[in-house]
Amino acid sequence: MPRAVPLTPTVTWWPSTLYQTTTLELRRGADRLLVDPGISPWEIDEVVSSTADPVTQVLVTHADWDHVMALGVLADAQVTASTGAAERIRSGEARASIEKESVEAYIPYVALDALHCEQEVEPPADVTLGPWSAVCRPGRGHTDDGLLTLFPEERILVIGDYLSELEIPFAHSSVADYQQTIHTLIGVIERERPEFVVVGHGRPHTSDRALQIADEDLDYVEALLAFAQAGCPADQAERIAVPFRGGGPYDRVAHGANVKLVCEAAGATVPA
Repeated sequence: MPRAVPLTPTVTWWPSTLYQTTTLELRRGADRLLVDPGISPWEIDEVVSSTADPVTQVLVTHADWDHVMALGVLADAQVTASTGAAERIRSGEARASIEKESVEAYIPYVALDALHCEQEVEPPADVTLGPWSAVCRPGRGHTDDGLLTLFPEERILVIGDYLSELEIPFAHSSVADYQQTIHTLIGVIERERPEFVVVGHGRPHTSDRALQIADEDLDYVEALLAFAQAGCPADQAERIAVPFRGGGPYDRVAHGANVKLVCEAAGATVPA
């Protein structure tokens, strides 16, 4: 069954079976740009071989394992990522994450020796990716290396692992930074009104739907910060209202990790 979901005549969403991780495809003339191509080798091959036109550009929203799986396969494409993501790729951190996480998910990996990044972006910045012009802003909080990218001509905003309908916010690096990123997203979406807001996991949103999720996520993140600032103990995490995103075990794990992180940042004692 084909996975391709056309969003516009030149933009296609390819969700992975695992985690509904987004591969986004943009086409212009004989050029193709892929965002976070993955996850499995057969899914990557399906996207790449869907047309004879070559993949000339790749954009990485952040360097978590499920967003960089195809970089080695696409050796001839120019890869663009934030400076932080480029360093994770260059240092071997991204490779180590792929080797660990993909095995746990029963997904094989290929061409890890060829992971690469040619264009590093220090946001905010205007960038060129082949025939595409884009505006990049920092998207820190989930990770330190996140990149929020607007393609104005396509009216597409690509935001990585924020504003998903499938999972609650997960702040691996900083809850305070996560709050700032949500404010940034709300401002960009309200000002630009993109046709689609493309998230890292799950179906792309309309601007109105993205703003609705942003409001829910902002309430949750602000509650986390208030909880920690009030000196509340991390073992009382159930006192914080959590947005409902399906109720799976991932959300419970993410919430516990968020509370631990925000309490540690506030200097509170966190149980082992």
